[in-house]
Amino acid sequence: MLDDVLFEGCKLDFTTFEKVRATGPVAFISCVLTEATFTDCDLSDAVFTDCTLRLTEFGAGRYRNTDFRENDLSQICGVANLAKVRIDPGQQSALAEALVNELDITIGDD
Repeated sequence: MLDDVLFEGCKLDFTTFEKVRATGPVAFISCVLTEATFTDCDLSDAVFTDCTLRLTEFGAGRYRNTDFRENDLSQICGVANLAKVRIDPGQQSALAEALVNELDITIGDD
């Protein structure tokens, strides 16, 4: 369980978070989470701000009201598991790009 935890400026590359539950405020601020994995976690109401989320995987879990504003979401994995999260209007295309990559969709006339 995480209760009132701030990860600030942390390098958490390749970290696996498994069955972690946020019971109080949790924030990841300016963290690097390259190829990190979240599996069976409840990060409802957590905040990710100005983080590097390159190939970060969000597996099955709960992410209701998790705040992903101010992050590049174009390279995240597990987009379908992120129902009911918060993003900025400008992040819609980045999230769509992540989904296209995840589904291995080919775009073109050929």
